[in-house]
Amino acid sequence: MLMQVRLFGFAVALSLPAAASAASEPTVVSCKFEHLPPMLLTFRGGMGANNNTLQVGQAPPVALSVGSSLMVAEIGAQELTFSLRMPASVSIAAPGNDTITYYGDCISSQQPKEKRPKELAH
Repeated sequence: MLMQVRLFGFAVALSLPAAASAASEPTVVSCKFEHLPPMLLTFRGGMGANNNTLQVGQAPPVALSVGSSLMVAEIGAQELTFSLRMPASVSIAAPGNDTITYYGDCISSQQPKEKRPKELAH
């Protein structure tokens, strides 16, 4: 469960061309960071929209704020910051604790299959 994790921040090299505009289909980005449960970032309205979400493991989705270079979500007292730079990483901050950054891999539903890692290109 995420509450067992003290802190983390995430930077992902990802362009959101379909998410930047209000698309009929959401763009889903799946991420797996070291020592953390899988994460799903769902972009429905793009930058500034209030209907983007983050889901960590089996927990219910929470609001995801998308800016020009950062994405931020809050789960309880923890703040998760995702960056749009490579390599993919997430930084988790909580009051009274040091910020911890984890690295991993992300893949977008908009990414062509030939560009996906072999284990994800079904």
